[in-house]
Amino acid sequence: MEILLKNCPNGCNSTLQPSKIIVAEGELNECPACGQLLSSCSKSHYEKSNQDWNSEEGTWPAKKDYVRLVKRRKKDIDHIAKILSKDYSDIRILDVGCSNGSFVFIANNLGLQAEGVDPSEKAVNDGIKRGLKLHLGLLNEVGFDDNSFDAITLHEVIEHVSNPIALLNECARILRPNGILLIGSGNTDSWTRRIRKNKWDFFDMNHHGGHISFFSPKSLKHLALKTDFSVVKVITHSVKFYEKDELPRILYRTIKLFAEILNLPARLFNKGHQMEVYLRVNKS
Repeated sequence: MEILLKNCPNGCNSTLQPSKIIVAEGELNECPACGQLLSSCSKSHYEKSNQDWNSEEGTWPAKKDYVRLVKRRKKDIDHIAKILSKDYSDIRILDVGCSNGSFVFIANNLGLQAEGVDPSEKAVNDGIKRGLKLHLGLLNEVGFDDNSFDAITLHEVIEHVSNPIALLNECARILRPNGILLIGSGNTDSWTRRIRKNKWDFFDMNHHGGHISFFSPKSLKHLALKTDFSVVKVITHSVKFYEKDELPRILYRTIKLFAEILNLPARLFNKGHQMEVYLRVNKS
């Protein structure tokens, strides 16, 4: 079996090394220069697993999760607006990997000019039926004009990408000068990942179809250096030690409470399970 990722996708020249982290697809490889962790899956397995997202249900949240998602996405938008020094109504934003458009819907309701793009035909068609401005295809296939957007979001997308340098270069092209790119993903340098080891949920390709490349704030900074971006803000949050079904209820709740106490120090030291990294495009 020929593996998909033979070199560090962040442009490092170092030879990949075994990480001693064993997941369903085999041992993860690690870049000694930037710390990137990489799946050893084959191209065919990767392409097959990505098809899991091609459904009308997409990533639209259940009613019980919607309020929490709105709160989280509003924080993202607040940070973008503050960095841009713009009002919501002056921001044209593109969500890459939008599925059926939940972020586009939220951003529009907040007053932004929001669009989305995704290669999943069933999901995009569902979003279009909801009245959202979604584009079908990969970002480089849609052919947006230069300097089209003030901001671009990649919410849990970059871990699916085999060539992130090409993706960021395309984002840089269609962003306006000083535009902002938000990358949201799991943090391999988190306390959660180090405690959970190979059980860290971002490593679960069966549950998260297509996850092949795993980032930290450090490795994203390496990626930015190979593109036209610079990192302007890093936020990490949340700590999780166990899943609900792994412990008796009382013990799980006790450990969860302890994990919540650690949320603040995790945020202060960039050790949170989730991360949002804000990058500014460097062009005039």
